[in-house]
Amino acid sequence: MKIDELDLDYRLLRLFLTIYDEGSVTAAAHRLDVGQPTVSHGLDRLRQIIGDPLFVRSGRSVAPTAHADEIAPQVRGLLQGMRGLTRVVAFDPDNADHSARFVLGANDYEVAVILPALMKRLQRCSADVRLQVVSVPGVERMVKWLRDGTIDHAITIDQSGKHGDIARQGLFRERMRCFYDPAFHDGPPDTLDRYCAASHARVMIGANDSSEIDDILRGLGRSRRTVLQVPTFASVANLIRGTDIIATLPSRLAGSMMQDFGQFDLPLEFREYGFAQYWHVRNAANAAHKWLRSEIFRASRGLG
Repeated sequence: MKIDELDLDYRLLRLFLTIYDEGSVTAAAHRLDVGQPTVSHGLDRLRQIIGDPLFVRSGRSVAPTAHADEIAPQVRGLLQGMRGLTRVVAFDPDNADHSARFVLGANDYEVAVILPALMKRLQRCSADVRLQVVSVPGVERMVKWLRDGTIDHAITIDQSGKHGDIARQGLFRERMRCFYDPAFHDGPPDTLDRYCAASHARVMIGANDSSEIDDILRGLGRSRRTVLQVPTFASVANLIRGTDIIATLPSRLAGSMMQDFGQFDLPLEFREYGFAQYWHVRNAANAAHKWLRSEIFRASRGLG
């Protein structure tokens, strides 16, 4: 029978190391809970594969050859590595010896709404936890980056699940609200006529150039005049402050970047929408990733 190094497996390597540590074929069989003929047969296979006797008789025991002494540390390290492949690495946020690095895909709305509470939670950890945030221009890019490992997690508008390898968890619901500088309006333009007559700013992320609000207005036979379009929510406040431009934005921005502005309900029917976190299924069992997902979920629950 032709035998080469590819015939080496975990059982044979473990058998070699057990004989090496015990100094006896009989003791090795007892420790492995197998018969002595099984150990002897395995040792014969090892000798054929490696091309060395490995162990020679020395009184009532066996002694390793020089080659066995040479390869024993390598085999020990190899077995430890193989055992590590079958174990999920633990992560304890209260253990200062533990560490974790995450890349989170999130745009400036999620940064403004979720990350303040999340960062307070992360900073209370004893473990060395570091977070890098990158903006994600669109759902397809998010999916691609989750798949290729560019990002570990993402928080964005809840999308219907179309990708079997991308997991999701719903976080919270949101609605739209209108914001304006009260110094430049006698009152809130909160009727449909006054809303359509106003100058508007809108946020369009990525390559998108269609707005659900404009689609709804068209369905009503109406339209609005958009004088400003920007790619981020964070830029809206500075650009419309001191002007009569109004902006229709997610309501939770009232507690951060739009907190000094007047606000009113959108004067047309607009459905609530959800936000969710996403991750690739390869990270589903990773202890550190599971912990981060739970912290993101807990932070979102605190939004009310």
